Amino acid sequence: MTELLHNPNSRKNIPRKRSPKPERQVSLESLDDLTSNNKASDNKIKKQNGKTVDQVTFDTTLRMNNHLKNFLKAMVILGSSPTQQEALQHLQRSYFETLSESEQKTMQIQIDTLEHTDVLNKNN
Repeated sequence: MTELLHNPNSRKNIPRKRSPKPERQVSLESLDDLTSNNKASDNKIKKQNGKTVDQVTFDTTLRMNNHLKNFLKAMVILGSSPTQQEALQHLQRSYFETLSESEQKTMQIQIDTLEHTDVLNKNN
């Protein structure tokens, strides 16, 4: 697209339009209200056997380089955690604690959205 705008050999002329303006601003409070309202009704998904589920857990694969893998192995060897998965969970908690309160809220909203997507995908 930028080549079309800046290429002197191009015969196409793309008119520029004004930048889009949002109708209203989004704040963290409005997102909190939205997620709290949706959690009660939308987050519980009916499974085929009639039970409601709001969270699913399943194994996934994670590609990482050997340095990260060795770091997790070293945490297990040195007794910082019993398994590599728990070492990663420990690192997750430590990272989360370093975030500011607003960053933690934003991160939690994103995590909740991804968790909800997992529930929808698993039930379909």
